[in-house]
Amino acid sequence: MPAKVKAMIISVGGASAPIIFSLNQSRPEYICFFASKQTKKVIEEEILPKLDFSCLHDWIITPNAELLSDCYSQLVKRLPEIIEKWEIDPKDIFVDYTGGTKTMSVALVLATVDQSCCYSYVGGDERSKGGVGIVVNGKEKMWFLENPWDQIALAEKKEASILFNKARYASAADVLEKCIVRVSKEQKAFFKALHKMVIGYDLWDRFKHKDAKRRLYKCRDVLSAFSHGSERQEIKDLATRLDENIQFLEKLLSSNKPSNLYFHDLLANARRRADLELKYDDAVARLYRAMEVLAQVTLKESQGIETSNVKENSIPETLREEYLQKYKDIYDSKVKIPLFAAYRLLKEFGNGLAENFFKLYDKEIKSLLDIRNHSILAHGFNPVDEKIFQRLFDSIMKFSGTKEEDLPRFPVLKI
Repeated sequence: MPAKVKAMIISVGGASAPIIFSLNQSRPEYICFFASKQTKKVIEEEILPKLDFSCLHDWIITPNAELLSDCYSQLVKRLPEIIEKWEIDPKDIFVDYTGGTKTMSVALVLATVDQSCCYSYVGGDERSKGGVGIVVNGKEKMWFLENPWDQIALAEKKEASILFNKARYASAADVLEKCIVRVSKEQKAFFKALHKMVIGYDLWDRFKHKDAKRRLYKCRDVLSAFSHGSERQEIKDLATRLDENIQFLEKLLSSNKPSNLYFHDLLANARRRADLELKYDDAVARLYRAMEVLAQVTLKESQGIETSNVKENSIPETLREEYLQKYKDIYDSKVKIPLFAAYRLLKEFGNGLAENFFKLYDKEIKSLLDIRNHSILAHGFNPVDEKIFQRLFDSIMKFSGTKEEDLPRFPVLKI
């Protein structure tokens, strides 16, 4: 039991002794009695006169002590008004559900579980009616549940894991944030670290790599410490994958733009859109951009050419006139080449990547890009299905020589 109870909400039935015992043990500054019309008289005549301390008190009277909806609706209507009047934090409220009908007790717990951090119940070792009746006067004993959210959070963590594993990172963060303000002090550090981690992966999934790295850094030490003290392999695997992902982000952010790491990141992002969200149009759009990035990287590294500003004298004579006519911007006079033109340029330089690209182009890639161009996220109105995504993904992996282990993988949460 806490050293000092600021306020109590207590349900009242026909037996006054357990209520008097609970209140004199806790000695709160504020009391809210939850009672029926029939038991209000018990409070006035039997309970209040026997309290050995001074306090302020309020009432919530249920219109029907046997109807859950009436009990619950009256509590959620009146409690916020009373708490606001008391000017105290809901977490400083003790809830005692000893008295009243079973319906009243259930309603009281349901109405306060999202706010209260401590519950109590008056029981005892001796009861009337051969041990099945009420507690014998003078034999009362208080039982405490310091914070029910420490148990409720087990289900919340599972929900957050499911959401995270479906790439619904913002929703997973919302669930964890709700837990942070409610769980006990001993668990707050873990939930805060998880929350930072989920937000970090959400930022990464939206290509905000710098912000993502900063968030993931902030949670790494805490989660690593928990993994060392945990016997669960899932926590250890999470810490390991987190460390690997941070290393990937460090390399990506320290590399020049464009780089192969951006290409790998786009492929991984496309895979998440397809596998976790079944958003194949989004996934294929990212694959298209990945192929474009790969050509940009290769041109920059092998020829010093930027596709957004190709110098005329860097274009081979066999392509120069065509490229100047097609791709020279009439406003700034820069030559800006798209995906296919970039691979043609690479091929003209005898680049092996472009040769691999064109080996597959007529047989596989062209038809797939035509489907992409007619998708609703490109220039048409046709949806892309899983089969198209997978064929294009496999083609890219093949002509680029990329392996699955080259791609960054987000963790699978099992907390």
